[in-house]
Amino acid sequence: MLSIVIWYFLLAYPILYITLTIGLIVLGIAISNDLAKVWGKDPHQIVIDEYACLLVPLYFTTRRILPLVITFVLFRVFDIIKPPPLKKLEDLPGGWGVMLDDLGAAIYTTVVILIIMALVKL
Repeated sequence: MLSIVIWYFLLAYPILYITLTIGLIVLGIAISNDLAKVWGKDPHQIVIDEYACLLVPLYFTTRRILPLVITFVLFRVFDIIKPPPLKKLEDLPGGWGVMLDDLGAAIYTTVVILIIMALVKL
């Protein structure tokens, strides 16, 4: 997965990592906006939202396999079940709806992974 490769190689360079993450999110909004007009609301063919937004919780994840797996699984779970208010974010127009529900899942994941890492030495 592209996000994991970026995380693994760029985490040591926080300014570059954060800049790339923000850039991918902005690019994702623009691309998704155009593609949503053709394919409809939040089409499964668009994956830049997952790649870009997974970088957010990965930034706070230590570079070891168990925290990586936990972060990835949590992100996918939050992205799939879309707990409130993430489901409502999908209703935003165009690329905003495509990207912001995943960004919300990334924020939920970040909070949970930080709590886990504070409670358990990962």
